[in-house]
Amino acid sequence: MLRTSCVKQSLAATILVCLLFVSLGPAATYAGDSPAAGAPRLMRITPSQSQGVGRDITLALSFDRPMDLSSISEAVSFEPPLAFTVSGEAECLIVPSGLLEGDRQYTFRLQAGKAHDLDSEICADGLEMNFTTRNDASYLAVPDMAFEEGILEGKDAQGVVSALGFGVGHYPGAGRPGAGNLVLMAHASAQISFPFNHLQELKAGAEMRVRYAGRTYVYQINETMVVSESDMWILDEQDYPMLTIFVCSGPDGRPSPTFHPPYRYVIRAALTSANP
Repeated sequence: MLRTSCVKQSLAATILVCLLFVSLGPAATYAGDSPAAGAPRLMRITPSQSQGVGRDITLALSFDRPMDLSSISEAVSFEPPLAFTVSGEAECLIVPSGLLEGDRQYTFRLQAGKAHDLDSEICADGLEMNFTTRNDASYLAVPDMAFEEGILEGKDAQGVVSALGFGVGHYPGAGRPGAGNLVLMAHASAQISFPFNHLQELKAGAEMRVRYAGRTYVYQINETMVVSESDMWILDEQDYPMLTIFVCSGPDGRPSPTFHPPYRYVIRAALTSANP
């Protein structure tokens, strides 16, 4: 009886691991020790495809019970490194803070034996998933300024600023369409006729539309201000969707007659709708 029981237990453990492989899909590689009795289990990860995912990817780790989110934050990572937020309960959402680079491979990892549930029961499961992003473009439309152009992307802020010209750029790592604080920047100057010289003329309630991956995110201006060039808090991540746009300005918020002024005119807008 003892020999038969051991064989049955071994077979059951093999079937459980195989089921987990099926749930995770071919893009993810499972790792980890055999789970202890009563330990939480990772049931699946979405998305499961590894090619052509959006630059606004959100990963969902589905466990068989609510998990401690701080332990999830410590257990997961991206390569190359990305800032991200974690939310949820049994389904834990991993949301990168900004749009990912287009046409690039990333690796997502869950370290085995580090995440735990609300009763401190350790999850032995781990995984590694490689995925490649699509090279999707995003666009900004400001109807009251008759402006509509693609949003310039780059790896560092100075590089984006240097390439802006008469367009608009995304501050690297700062928000994404429809999530967090999406921060855009543009040039303004009293000496050059930049389109965003007219940003200060927009009134509260004016619409700004960001189009990405087949969806249009509509924002309405609800706040304007003039800040110092050192006031980096305007880039801070938020747990609600909003849009921030800033340009160089004089102390009154108007385009400056001098280059490289120490002030920034800032508009902030709240998300009102997201339409397919």
